[in-house]
Amino acid sequence: MNTLESWIFKKLLKKKNYSLARTIAALSLKLHKRISEAQFDQYHTLLGTDKVSQGLRVASDRQQRKLLSFDQGNIRNPGKPLKIAVCLSGQPRSLIHCQDSLKRFFHGHEVTYFCHSWQGQTDPELLSSLGKVYFSETESPETFDYERQAIIKYGLKDFNNGVKIPYVSPNVFPMWNGIQQAYLSIQNNNLKAEEFDLICRMRYDNFWIGQFDIEESIFKENQIIIDRNYNGFGGYGDQFAIGPPSAMAKYFNLYTWLTSDFLEGGYSKNCFPEVMLKDYLCHCGIEVIEDDFGLRLLRPEFIGLPANKIPLRNHSVSKLRNRQLSQYVKLNFPEEWNRS
Repeated sequence: MNTLESWIFKKLLKKKNYSLARTIAALSLKLHKRISEAQFDQYHTLLGTDKVSQGLRVASDRQQRKLLSFDQGNIRNPGKPLKIAVCLSGQPRSLIHCQDSLKRFFHGHEVTYFCHSWQGQTDPELLSSLGKVYFSETESPETFDYERQAIIKYGLKDFNNGVKIPYVSPNVFPMWNGIQQAYLSIQNNNLKAEEFDLICRMRYDNFWIGQFDIEESIFKENQIIIDRNYNGFGGYGDQFAIGPPSAMAKYFNLYTWLTSDFLEGGYSKNCFPEVMLKDYLCHCGIEVIEDDFGLRLLRPEFIGLPANKIPLRNHSVSKLRNRQLSQYVKLNFPEEWNRS
């Protein structure tokens, strides 16, 4: 995809002009015999598997593999079955509606799930259909002091409408603590991370349109792969990551860095969660490979939609979340609120 085409799609999608973006994608697909991987991913997201499959005249090996992986009427068998540890954490919303897509995502692999929840928030029986599951609960950590330090160090973004939100969301502290707890449950159950080919970070509400289709890739010791769909602000989405045990051990240790080095400063000023994750992975020397596996966050308002109709984001929900977060900061950190 050339720079101009990329710029056009970025502008159209930012303005939510999805209809025109889809029209341009369909026209470009019709005009070109071959398309680049970047074009394929953009057109595939906009048009869906059926339309791209019908319009694509010459497909690369990767494009053929993606079309098969995203075809909801088929299940792709892996060429090289792997032993994978999946560390699940977060809010258990939509969990029951995501399980089938998760099992399809890792179809053919030997998967063990290490699931973490805050005390009393998840019914372990809901996880039993996944197969081999280790479940742990802990009390939600007290992160109030960390939240205050982050607001003082990195500040608030003022939307000039009475809404101010921290560049470092208070939510990242319990979230990354839970992510770390899910990983620690591997050793807490007398297992070793090194026993697995790959370790995976995942949320309970991850819904997968595609399948994990890069099992024959050679992973470097300092390399992880993420799904690019929830990248933002020049950083990386934190909903999913997978890689060899050595690299993922560093990934899962972000909470330790977050509550120590990060709060001392020296990192990106506009440190939204995506930017913060990128800063940390750069700090650790982790190479990040971006791919598209069809990740969608299955929020309650999306339940029941066909897989290819689940939108990436709900902008009205994002605005509501900002207002709620703004009120939280105003109530709990009035000095910092008035100072900004």
